[in-house]
Amino acid sequence: MAVNLTANAIAAVNGGDVNLKPLVQILDVKSIGDSQDRYRILISDGVSTQQAVLATQLSDRVRSGRLGKGSVVQLIDYISSTVQNRKIIVILNMETIIANCDIIGHPKISSDYESIPQNTSSENSDHLGRESIIGQPSGSVGQARIKGNIVTDPGSSTQNFRPTVQPPYQPPPNYKNRGPITKNEAPARIIPIAALNPYQGRWAIKARVTAKGDLRRYNNARGDGKVFSFDLLDADGGEIRVTCFNAVVDRFYDSIEIGRVYLISKGSLKPVRKNFNHLNNEWEIFLESASTVDLCPDEDSSIPNQQFSFRPINEIENVDNNSIVDIVGIVMSINPSVTILRKNGMETQRRILNLKDESGRSVELTLWGDFCNKQGLELQEMVDSGFYPVLAVKAGKVNDFSGKSIGTISATQLFINPDFPEAQRLRGWFDRVGKNASSQSISRDVVPGGPWNETRKTVSQIKDEGLGRADKPDWVTVKATVSFVKTDSFCYTACPLMVGDRQCSKKVTRSGNGNWHCDRCDQEFKECDYRYLLQAQVQDHTGITWVTAFQESGEEMLGCSAKELYLLKYEEQDDVRFGEIIRSSLFEQYLFRLKIKEEVYGDEQRVKITVVKAEKVNFSTESAYLLDLISKPSPYKT
Repeated sequence: MAVNLTANAIAAVNGGDVNLKPLVQILDVKSIGDSQDRYRILISDGVSTQQAVLATQLSDRVRSGRLGKGSVVQLIDYISSTVQNRKIIVILNMETIIANCDIIGHPKISSDYESIPQNTSSENSDHLGRESIIGQPSGSVGQARIKGNIVTDPGSSTQNFRPTVQPPYQPPPNYKNRGPITKNEAPARIIPIAALNPYQGRWAIKARVTAKGDLRRYNNARGDGKVFSFDLLDADGGEIRVTCFNAVVDRFYDSIEIGRVYLISKGSLKPVRKNFNHLNNEWEIFLESASTVDLCPDEDSSIPNQQFSFRPINEIENVDNNSIVDIVGIVMSINPSVTILRKNGMETQRRILNLKDESGRSVELTLWGDFCNKQGLELQEMVDSGFYPVLAVKAGKVNDFSGKSIGTISATQLFINPDFPEAQRLRGWFDRVGKNASSQSISRDVVPGGPWNETRKTVSQIKDEGLGRADKPDWVTVKATVSFVKTDSFCYTACPLMVGDRQCSKKVTRSGNGNWHCDRCDQEFKECDYRYLLQAQVQDHTGITWVTAFQESGEEMLGCSAKELYLLKYEEQDDVRFGEIIRSSLFEQYLFRLKIKEEVYGDEQRVKITVVKAEKVNFSTESAYLLDLISKPSPYKT
């Protein structure tokens, strides 16, 4: 198999080209000292040769035999550094193209190859083999730091040694040296976020703040502390998270503003914790006492305000639980904000809405905390007025509890009717055909959201067509009136605690001390929640049937919360007002979105009809729907 190595690859890499990704051949592999965890290699571009060091995460490839003398590889991530006046390439990632191949070309092996200092395994001058260089960023608090040719402990009196590992990145001409200047130092060069790595010395980045987290306090074995983070985006599309702890929080928290551009330098880089950081970067910046964060007054227009990676809603079905995604959709319905008690005893707000897009799917989005009363209230007013806004969600968290849904987290950002191409395209689609297009929900107990996009049925068709008897539930819309509501057991006492991002809602009982107790959560609390478990009859011109309405749909039918109704009946014993509320719901026309599924009760199989949403008929939009039906050709015409 003929292989062409990348011409002049050695010279280009040593010159600072980190984007070349050249094909090279390995001529020799040796362990560093007596270690079997660190290896140095000799690479060739067919003419020139160069020493290189493998990052520790690549060592297993040598031990397993997948990488050895003669291997042809493609360098993916790498840097070139000067150590003891010799160039060394540090290889962070590579791909093996051919495991074993004859020597390609006529490489000239450097005369000093065998004379490379072998004291790289010694305790005091291991510049290339130490984990602080290869495995993690140097300069971490509480760890030894490498300065010049001497490793010093942070508490040591050794000072003023010049770094021997210099930053290899050579910025393009548009990156000007505008870094902060300190006494007796040259300016730190401005580099793209994508070029940041822990093997550099001084650096600076110029980027826009796209998100700012809340100030959080914590307590652990080392005591109390506080932390906050913010996300950065630069002109090249690179993103990275910056984190501050304790005293550094006091310096920067108030000065960091979303949307502003800053020049940041003198931070330390550490491996990203993927469980807490969704950005596409292997590193995150930790600011320290010597770090600088300077506001850029020119607000560089080349840096975008935000960067999205939108996923169609139908793809969310196959996304792993707890994944972070960006979506954009039309808000088809939204529920009122409710107060939720978390397990830590703190109260928070929750509001649920439904989004649909061009993929033919809809999804439930749960707003938490301040989102409920800021963007949530604005969305509520729009939907109530008959307008269905576009909502873009940046960094929503996927939940797979009984179907897929999305919830907000501290890093989430919401954009209502944003001015960018994806939103404009979605608005155009919805106004043309999307309003009447059917969609299927990927979330639990949520019917395809929005008027006129479900299958319309009559009450008699539910039985005549055997709906609900298949493996999956049937979702239909029925226009009917409420003819009767059972009032002897219209609600139950429920657990108010949160399990993950959902309320427990299991039935609770009184304890001997007067508190409420939840068997599921195994906790007691003074106040319980009250949730609808409403049994009602609905009817249309074809028949009558029983339905069950839970919390949100019960509130839509009766116009008040279960707690308010419970207090009226059992605490205030105001039978007059209680009766007025029940009667006000009767013989009103609703569009009932129903979930129909056969379930087993004891030894008996019965079809259960659950009201997912009860919306009072808007006669204007209903007339438009009926006129549209009349205009369509009949399928029975010949």
